[in-house]
Amino acid sequence: MNLEQARRLLQVTKEDDITVIKRKYHRLIGAYHPDAIGSERVEYVGRAQEINEAYRLLKEHNGTFEPTKGRTVWQGIVNEKACCDRNIYVYYSMEAVEEQLYYQAARGKYMWDPLEEEFELFLASIHHAAKELLDHVEEKAAGTWCGELVPETEKFVFQAQLFSCLAMQFIDPVNTLHRLASPNEIDEQGREIYHFRAFLGGRGIGESWKTLSELKPGDFVYPASFQGNKIVVEDRQKRSLGYLSLEDDQLYFCIVPLLKKRLAQVKLKIQAVEVKRNTRPRRGKAEVFFYFRLEEGAEGFVAGRQDLQIADLLNRYEKLLRIRKERGNGYEDRS
Repeated sequence: MNLEQARRLLQVTKEDDITVIKRKYHRLIGAYHPDAIGSERVEYVGRAQEINEAYRLLKEHNGTFEPTKGRTVWQGIVNEKACCDRNIYVYYSMEAVEEQLYYQAARGKYMWDPLEEEFELFLASIHHAAKELLDHVEEKAAGTWCGELVPETEKFVFQAQLFSCLAMQFIDPVNTLHRLASPNEIDEQGREIYHFRAFLGGRGIGESWKTLSELKPGDFVYPASFQGNKIVVEDRQKRSLGYLSLEDDQLYFCIVPLLKKRLAQVKLKIQAVEVKRNTRPRRGKAEVFFYFRLEEGAEGFVAGRQDLQIADLLNRYEKLLRIRKERGNGYEDRS
């Protein structure tokens, strides 16, 4: 394989930098991940090997990214109403993903732009922002050192809830969706329609696996409820099929807020089903055609500021710290 073949395979040009190359690589290789129908077939394995080889060649050709010295200004949209600043992180090089070698390029109330900020680094930024808010509450309520007032497992519950609230302050669902994907069609009313790949999977235990194993290509399944950013799916008889897995995790942050506000409609159609009954435990997976249509009013939608939820979480955490501090041992007496 030569460089031109590698560029064609990854759908990049000579002008694309290594950040674009890596993004295209991750999107393309995702079609051949273990959840994909047919991913264990020879042709799937061969295609994945070609994609990896193309990525390796382009990495070697493009070298590494050197950060701009003294860069402090990030070119992005600012949400002045966000409750806090967050760090913007950038990888030092394409090889840094596993080693997490990234640096802070800027800090502020910047909205997430998937074309400029890597998804995994955006998640790290929000996690760190949530921890900073909790650390500030600890200093306020218990001093700079609060010992073991709240076990890490208990603190993590607050941090996880803060993460969800903060993420929505830095994401514009429709604008982000436009940057991640292009509509496959426009209907007669001018509504954008997107087609995504999604998957359902299960093991040979419980009712979900049994229900999934009965699915056939052409069957329709339906979103039943939300658990955080997860979509629970059921069949026509309202039997649970478990969680829907989108091919691109970034899409959850665009799709779920719009669905919750009923600013989008979906249609889920089974494309293929693969059931392995001779393994232990038995396994099943189904490829789903995910039809997603933006409704009228979606363009002007901005996710809630989440200020009340964030304030409530921080107040409850502070109250918990003060109670534990007053008791002196940092833990509830459960005797």
